[in-house]
Amino acid sequence: MAITSPRKPIVAPYFLRDLSEGIQQLMYFWGLDVIHPEGNFLIEQGFDRSPSKGIKGTSCYRRSWQNGYIELYGSCAGWYGCGNGFAFIRPKRRCSIWLSDSVTPIPGDWQDHLIDKSATCEELYLASRPFLDWLISYEEAVLKRFGGDYRMQNYKDYQRVPMAKSWIEPVDALGWFRCFRERPDKLERARRSQ
Repeated sequence: MAITSPRKPIVAPYFLRDLSEGIQQLMYFWGLDVIHPEGNFLIEQGFDRSPSKGIKGTSCYRRSWQNGYIELYGSCAGWYGCGNGFAFIRPKRRCSIWLSDSVTPIPGDWQDHLIDKSATCEELYLASRPFLDWLISYEEAVLKRFGGDYRMQNYKDYQRVPMAKSWIEPVDALGWFRCFRERPDKLERARRSQ
């Protein structure tokens, strides 16, 4: 009988922590895109804005994407479709498989029963791909419209936010997200900028 070694996972757990840190940083940037002097770039990119179902005085941005939809709040971001989804919940500082496509996270009331706590790293990676496709496409649109200096200024602004932990510079971050999506076997740890 041949002995086989266990298959190496597609994505190690520490890459999912890097992914969470990267999304958290981008959420700050997306907030700046909403108040851009030339207009709300999320709206320009096809999002509809509505009042938050949770925290009063905040908004939800939603748009169709890959047989589902992207939904963005100040405290969570995700893709929901095909019976489940992928969510990053900022107060929990983690990415999760979301177990519904019709009920999405409500900021302040996280519906923990809809978070898959037993998902493997591989399952979470596979669930993240539609969201990553949107994230990469959106960040490329930002670069095309505003140039690299805009995101770099966002990054510098983020570094001045009390309690915020900047991740990596925007140009490196976009490369990291692309590699995570397309070639996770070639992925390296994100190294924080100093």
